Amino acid sequence: MKDMFFIRNLLILFIILTFSGNVVHGSISPGEEENPDPVTGVPVFLSPAEASAYLDSLVKKDNLWRDKDDTLKLYLRRIVDHYKKPFDTVRTGLTGYPFQLIEIFPAQIIHHDTLPLRWLDQRQFFVDTVPLEKDPFITQKTLVFRALDAEFIPFRADTLYPQMDLIIDSLLQVRDTITEMRIDYAFLEAKNIRIHRLQRDSILPPVLAPDSRKSVRFMADSTHIVISDTTHVLMGAEDSPFYIVSHESMPDSIQSAVSALLSYTWERDSILIYFHDTQGRKTPFWLTADEDPLYRYWVKNAENDSISLWIGNPSKYNISMALEEDVFIERLRIQTVEDLPIVSVSPDISLARMRPLDEIPVYWDHGISTSLTFNQNYLSNWARGGESSLSGLFNLSARATYHDKASAVKWTNNARLRYGTTRTKEHGARTTTDIIEINSQYNKKIWDNIDFSSVVYMKSQVAKGYNFPNDSVPVSKFLNPGAITLGAGLEFEPFKDTKLNFSALSYRNTFVLDTTNINQTTHGIEPGKRARQELGGQLLVKNSFSIFNGLTVDNSVRLFSNYVRKPQNVDIDWELSLEQEINWYFTVRFNFHLIYDDDVRFPVLDDQGEPVTLPDGSIKQSAKAQINQFLGITVALRF
Repeated sequence: MKDMFFIRNLLILFIILTFSGNVVHGSISPGEEENPDPVTGVPVFLSPAEASAYLDSLVKKDNLWRDKDDTLKLYLRRIVDHYKKPFDTVRTGLTGYPFQLIEIFPAQIIHHDTLPLRWLDQRQFFVDTVPLEKDPFITQKTLVFRALDAEFIPFRADTLYPQMDLIIDSLLQVRDTITEMRIDYAFLEAKNIRIHRLQRDSILPPVLAPDSRKSVRFMADSTHIVISDTTHVLMGAEDSPFYIVSHESMPDSIQSAVSALLSYTWERDSILIYFHDTQGRKTPFWLTADEDPLYRYWVKNAENDSISLWIGNPSKYNISMALEEDVFIERLRIQTVEDLPIVSVSPDISLARMRPLDEIPVYWDHGISTSLTFNQNYLSNWARGGESSLSGLFNLSARATYHDKASAVKWTNNARLRYGTTRTKEHGARTTTDIIEINSQYNKKIWDNIDFSSVVYMKSQVAKGYNFPNDSVPVSKFLNPGAITLGAGLEFEPFKDTKLNFSALSYRNTFVLDTTNINQTTHGIEPGKRARQELGGQLLVKNSFSIFNGLTVDNSVRLFSNYVRKPQNVDIDWELSLEQEINWYFTVRFNFHLIYDDDVRFPVLDDQGEPVTLPDGSIKQSAKAQINQFLGITVALRF
């Protein structure tokens, strides 16, 4: 094994030197420069020790490599390390190392830091670690003169004594100079130097933080201060290779990691051998640590006859061979045949009965889809008027369907949230779309395309709604209003993606819970009541189709007629959605929503925009079509 690694390493070295275009001449010792042999063209072969020393010197030269992590440099370092310490030696040393005998014990490491001090007086000092361009003292000198009062000289002395001026000047000479040294606190404060004061047995302010684990003491001559830091660590014994360890079980962790790497290296290492035949063809075969399956090998003789031989690798250094059983060698030869017999065979052919596979039922199917639609308009200095705006529409849909084909039962649950808003600089953010819907439908198949169906449908909103420009009084909010519809009937599916659900017996309850803040008459509920209950029939038509590639149309029409009150006035809820796919994430979406409810009335306005009044003074009201339309770029995600 060692010889094989060594030969392979020498081959790698030879290939590197060949493709680099350089031939090494002469012997190179560590630390010497490359000296070419004067006789060119005659390479000198290196011994393993000389080759290792030469490559090691190249690896250690940092200015030789453009990149310190170059691949060739790493390969050269690996081959040099392998020469110095073969893998078998490393494995033997690591396997037999006594990791369990390494002793770990707690200890203390004390670090000392000595800082110089500058004493200002007998009690005040500061840590002298910042160079100062001047001394932190202010020197003040006071001159003391001998004073002479002129009132005591009633006459001009110079008339009597010509030398009187000299006498007076001598009397006024400086008699003494007083020098005072003061600490320049302003200068020290400008340098951010903190002054400490000795007060009894303490230092104020303290040199260290109150919660510091360090300690401080003065040296004997008080010229320096010593700060000591004690750290509790785990140390290895003096005969162990470790100094400070992270935890007591680190030797066990090292032993476990070494065992894992040795096992991985042993399994990963492989030996490539070749099988040659008489015609020079060779077949590669790898010897690995794991037991590999048998491989077929064809052995041919001079007549080109083949015998199948199975070769296996039961362990890393073993090869197993097995001859193919029932071997027959036949050769074709040319001979004259006078009578060639022809045998006709009529096989008995019949079809076997096939049993269909049992289908594994999948009962539940669920998914979530979300989309975000944007619409933006920007105006700047637009002479014709207008206002910049930014609109957005968020749509979140979830579905969960239970389908049992054996019992012909299907339970479909859908939930949808649509919320849109428009923001302008003048009016701020305003809600444009706010719908939350929950629909649960139970179907039981009774004919091919006809199911018995029962439906529960709920509709409301999530945020407050206002009748702008009046944005102080809300006209709607969550569950104000809310509508619940219960129905039972039949569902017909004439073709794929088109369904007609007719609930001949339907009950609809429209309610407003907070009549104190929400005017229920706006939503078709009589004054003094909180709900409007209706008994009637409901027809729901849904279909989805594609006009051409990428353009999808989703259409939903819900019709409701009250059997008791004005059955001819049918309530309409129609929603149309067109989506043109741009790519996997982006689409162009057009959404049109129309609602006509005969019980929801709106004021009738004249040509001047004023409400029309009735003879009794009340405002005339009538039902109107409610339309909500949106067009924009959509970002969609489906789960």
